[in-house]
Amino acid sequence: ATCTSEQFTCASGICISKRWHCDGDIDCGDDDNSDEANCPKKTCSFSQVACADESCIDRSLICDGKEDCNDGSDEHNCPNTTCNADEYSCAGGFQCIRREWLCDGDMDCPKGDDESKENCVHNCQDDSFMCGDKSCIAGKLKCNGFPECSDESDEENCAPACNEESQFNCGDHCIPMELVCNGNDDCGNSADEPTDGTCGRNECNDRNGGCAQVCVDTAAGHYCKCKAGFMLVNGTQCEDIDECMEPGICSQVCVNLKGAFKCECVGGYARDPHNHRRCKAMEGHASLLFAHFTDIRKISLDHQEITAIVNETQGATALDFVFKTGMIFWTDIREKCIYKAPIDEGSKKVVVISDDVTTVDGLAVDWLYNHIYWTNTDTDTIEVADFNGDMRKTLFRHRLDEPRALAVYPSEGWMFWTDWGQQAKIERAGMDGKFRQAIVTRDIRWPNALSLDLVLRKIYWSDSKYHTIYSCDFDGSNRRVILYSTDYLPHPFSITVFEDTMYWSDWRKEAIFRANKFTGQNVETIAHSHATPMTVHVYHSYRQPNGTNHCTPLNGLCTHLCLPAPQTGPQASKITCACPDGLMLMSDGLTCESE
Repeated sequence: ATCTSEQFTCASGICISKRWHCDGDIDCGDDDNSDEANCPKKTCSFSQVACADESCIDRSLICDGKEDCNDGSDEHNCPNTTCNADEYSCAGGFQCIRREWLCDGDMDCPKGDDESKENCVHNCQDDSFMCGDKSCIAGKLKCNGFPECSDESDEENCAPACNEESQFNCGDHCIPMELVCNGNDDCGNSADEPTDGTCGRNECNDRNGGCAQVCVDTAAGHYCKCKAGFMLVNGTQCEDIDECMEPGICSQVCVNLKGAFKCECVGGYARDPHNHRRCKAMEGHASLLFAHFTDIRKISLDHQEITAIVNETQGATALDFVFKTGMIFWTDIREKCIYKAPIDEGSKKVVVISDDVTTVDGLAVDWLYNHIYWTNTDTDTIEVADFNGDMRKTLFRHRLDEPRALAVYPSEGWMFWTDWGQQAKIERAGMDGKFRQAIVTRDIRWPNALSLDLVLRKIYWSDSKYHTIYSCDFDGSNRRVILYSTDYLPHPFSITVFEDTMYWSDWRKEAIFRANKFTGQNVETIAHSHATPMTVHVYHSYRQPNGTNHCTPLNGLCTHLCLPAPQTGPQASKITCACPDGLMLMSDGLTCESE
């Protein structure tokens, strides 16, 4: 690549901003640290602070519970946080967690002191399993085929799963099939040496062993199999497999055929010439936007070149965009503002809202009706306003505890959000505030991240307590585990989905990952950072499909807010008139007046 005068040329040839040369972060890539090599001793930048040893770290790392300075000076003289009676104060006193999370097998405090030997007197929660070394893991991980305990005690005394073709099930363990009917008691209970005459007899010679298609003789019996494209039913019969029931068998559309299937793509996508099951966007190049606390960055997903689009933010957290206008919106939890700026001119940022936006962790843009929606965990509210911050309305102020991630689908008038409070859940409601419903309430504890797959009509979310990424339908049904990993999901914060890939940020790993959205396989790190990565979004036109703004051209005859209504059926209204806080909707359903 030929880099500009404003860029630094890495040893690998990629270009990065000159601002990132010798800034303490390795930005050239995992195997290329040329941007941090041979750097002179320097003063820290505006967005950094100096450690006692004169090295520099990001301001966001001060008093975060982790020693980022080599001498630990970033954790000295930190103010304490007062925790409630039902909370535990993490080491350093800066963060509170629920007391019920003490000694549950998960390190929820930055230093892991909630799972220390001093705090945990060899007790595990009822839904946990105690390993041989007295540590705790989630109970559901016992006998899952993968050792989670350091001593592998979670995989002991598990019922065997023998390979039907090559192994014999003795009842409590498996032996090789060639040891069956050899005259020796290899099982220890004589199960491999039956005395009923089955040894040496070929049952397949008698009416094909009762099998509909394929009979396989074994030393001590037989079993039935089916031809490709069919599955075994009741041990003997074969039925056509509906391959389309297998998630991810096709990227988008699956058509079942007798003994086979075929894959198709929706409009705007074409089948990958190298793999006809997969669909690729026919136009545009996808990028990844992510808030980096001290700036907002963009990664080209073609060659992973990173550029800064907004510099010197104080606490950039939530983020969204309008692709058709090239406008980005973000929240800054330190400056307590919502901003917007052109994606190509980040320096021209404008304050959208600066009042009562104290802790806004979730932000979503309605690209059809030109509104922004946000969650506020300090006031426990969800609000809406237009792109200028006017017409501000509180949609929800009750039955919210810790609302966080937020996503909207304006073509159908639905919004979705996570709440990681005492009764953690995922909810949905109309974008006009009607038809509110909790759609995920079981086996959910710390749902941080949420994203919509508009092509497959799926919700993707991550749970930081379960270290898992899930998916489900828009109504909460057909829930699936996509990926469980304490290595790649120790504390996920944000997730986004495009084509066959999901991307997520993780606080503890201080990195952004990607993996297959159907299987969770092929996990790959695409960005490392010394500061906490926050919200991530794939930036591509297909993530904001065209639709009809039913409020145009006369604002739906509404005097103030015109909001999309949820499409609950063919007769459902397309829009709803609403009033900003302080005004009341009159009986005509159109006019707002003072309360």
